[in-house]
Amino acid sequence: MSSGIPCKPQRLAHLWAKSPRPGSDSPQTLVEHTWEALERLSELAHQRPDLPTLSGQPRLWHLLFWAVFLHDWGKAAQGFQRLLRGEKRSWSFRHEVLSLVFVDWISAGLSSKEATFLAAAIATHHKDFDEIEGYLDEQDPEFDPLMAMLGELSREDLVALYGWIETCAEQWIDALDMRSLGVTCPILPPLEQALKGLNPQAVRRHLQRLERCLCEWEDESPSAEVLRPGVFLRGLLLQSDHLASAGWGTLPQPHLSAGAILQSLALPYRGLYAHQRLAARTLGHAILLAPTGTGKTEAALLWAANQRVPRLFYTLPYQASMNAMFDRLTRIFPGQVGILHGRSTMAQFQRLMEQSYAPEEAARLARLFHNRSGLAYYPVRIFSPYQMLKAAFQLKGHEALISDFTEAAFVFDEIHAYEPARLAMIVATMGFLKRVYGARFLVMSATLPAPIRGVLEDTLERVTPIHASQRLLARLRRHRLFLAEGDLLDEENLKRALSEARQGRRVLIVCNTVRRAQQAWSWMRDHLLSEIPLFLLHGRFTGRDRARKEREMLRAVGLNPAESRPLVVVATQVVEVSLNLDLDVLFSDPAPLEALLQRIGRINRLGKRGLSPVYVFLNIDKVFHRIYSPIEQVNRTLEVLEERFNASHGKGVVLDERFLPQWLDAVYTGEVLALWHNTFENARTDFERSFLKVLQPFRSNQALSEQFHRLFDSTEVLPESLYDEYLQLQDSERALEADSLLVPLSWGLRAMLAQRGFLRAGGRDFPDVVSIPYDDERGLNLDTSLDPQFLEAPD
Repeated sequence: MSSGIPCKPQRLAHLWAKSPRPGSDSPQTLVEHTWEALERLSELAHQRPDLPTLSGQPRLWHLLFWAVFLHDWGKAAQGFQRLLRGEKRSWSFRHEVLSLVFVDWISAGLSSKEATFLAAAIATHHKDFDEIEGYLDEQDPEFDPLMAMLGELSREDLVALYGWIETCAEQWIDALDMRSLGVTCPILPPLEQALKGLNPQAVRRHLQRLERCLCEWEDESPSAEVLRPGVFLRGLLLQSDHLASAGWGTLPQPHLSAGAILQSLALPYRGLYAHQRLAARTLGHAILLAPTGTGKTEAALLWAANQRVPRLFYTLPYQASMNAMFDRLTRIFPGQVGILHGRSTMAQFQRLMEQSYAPEEAARLARLFHNRSGLAYYPVRIFSPYQMLKAAFQLKGHEALISDFTEAAFVFDEIHAYEPARLAMIVATMGFLKRVYGARFLVMSATLPAPIRGVLEDTLERVTPIHASQRLLARLRRHRLFLAEGDLLDEENLKRALSEARQGRRVLIVCNTVRRAQQAWSWMRDHLLSEIPLFLLHGRFTGRDRARKEREMLRAVGLNPAESRPLVVVATQVVEVSLNLDLDVLFSDPAPLEALLQRIGRINRLGKRGLSPVYVFLNIDKVFHRIYSPIEQVNRTLEVLEERFNASHGKGVVLDERFLPQWLDAVYTGEVLALWHNTFENARTDFERSFLKVLQPFRSNQALSEQFHRLFDSTEVLPESLYDEYLQLQDSERALEADSLLVPLSWGLRAMLAQRGFLRAGGRDFPDVVSIPYDDERGLNLDTSLDPQFLEAPD
């Protein structure tokens, strides 16, 4: 595809689409922006050439071509041109509404529905319909905004715009290779007839048709299949326009090939495990069950390569695991990987600073990478399932998200990490994207209980099961389980962990709450020899301190560390799926079996040290009822483990990977299973009824926006002790680094702090400030200021 414009229309070079970018003297003309937007559309179209068949709209690319061609023509208004040149401070109209007046020029041969959807995409490419419907009101001609806008279009410019289609459109279609996709040049009305049709009634007619559609949809929502063309028209126009406005040029093309993956990993095909080879051959949905350390990620990538899809979304539950996966996938797919989470810009900035970039350049690139990850730029993206749910919550621009998810491959790693109600939303959205938009899913885990397997199989229907071979599982005997009386924090139990470290072992202590982890860390700090490193990891550190700790821990106890020396890691649940740690012995609070197995997976990860001991304590603290609900799941887990432990006569239970699925299934019986199913099914039914069945194009539901963020996002606060440093960073070339001083908190804990006078609310551009002690080793220390009943939280 040529980057040059093949045919430049006459007498239009004076019309701008964009003001000069900072540091540039050159504006972008309307012709240049339109060509670039059509280039991006062509690239997106050739990535999914069969989308018209899926959408049920055979002329989808034709409609989109002309929607993009016309979407900014309203910028020809003289007032808007003066605004772009800085000659006016504001322009009180909407250029995209004015663009509608030109739709009749290219609508010959279109059905009423096709013309309505094409016009709707143009009219709503900046604002939802609800924000522009005021233009429908008939007004006195003297005060009619449509008359005022039309009065700003000169005859000379209108004739030139007409000539643009007449003389250049055919060449543009051919240069962009879109004739093969069904795009043609319409029969234009005669010039004078075309000019005469530019009146307020033409604009209102298109808006009225859209209004009638939306009113009908409110009365009785049509099926998602019927609405697909509208979703694609608005979604792909938004993508094309935003990508062109960003000025990034040609999109990176997906190159997900098995050969490239194996070569980058230095893995010969004959050296793959059986489950990896099966994944590489599987077409369609799959569930992959394999223990930690047996190459699930490689299997997932080989599966994705076999799907021949335009997009791969790799979903993970925690930011630390997303950051680690970004580093891993970037080595395999250089220049093709994006990452998107609440702190991804900060993570990219820190990564660039470590590569010796100057702060200003690191900040510029970090923002660039983040913005690209938020658009349809990178063919491989890493995010949490909550990014996927933004579409279901009908947040602004949800059509662009859905368009990007269409015919994509999704890898879900550790899906068991979500409690039943949130899992229900995720699974319902998976089913929606599978059924309506042709997405494909691979779900993988080392621990997947039967009820989760069941709902996934019911939702995805035809699913290929992929299991590690019995031969491989029989060889994986890495752990010996001991059940220990009392509480993990009892001094005699902490002494046992201390003794292990003094004997040269690498010890992992996992607590169910931040407060308990801080207590265990404080005790260890007071009793450990100074030469034995001690780490504390939980969710109430600043981003800067969390990243530093993770890097230090990975160097010390990651896979194949440079040296092996004794140390102690104290952590909360964040350790379960967030880091590739490899330690020698585990001491853990009781938890649901799948969580315990994930904790155990951090021990003797590669199986090179025989049977490593793991200790699970039996005492269920009253606070665990608030963390694991229903607590019956923890109780039943301990019952299942005690049955096996008692049969070993106290010698410890060798964990045989072949039988762990049976243990999981034994937990999910009776009351535990009934509670899980009731919670899941009620949440799924409500979510499908209230969200997926009313999902419509051309308008968002801002009422759901706050609900979404309350459900899935924590808030962030600034410790008062870091206030001055935050201000200094904000005023420096390292301004982006200021956000690394914030600490995540749940909304409930934030509300409690505010109620008790420990929080000073921030503003639009400044975070909330908490008057709670903070230090870089312990984190936010709520213990000193609040009653214990308010302190316990699982992060």
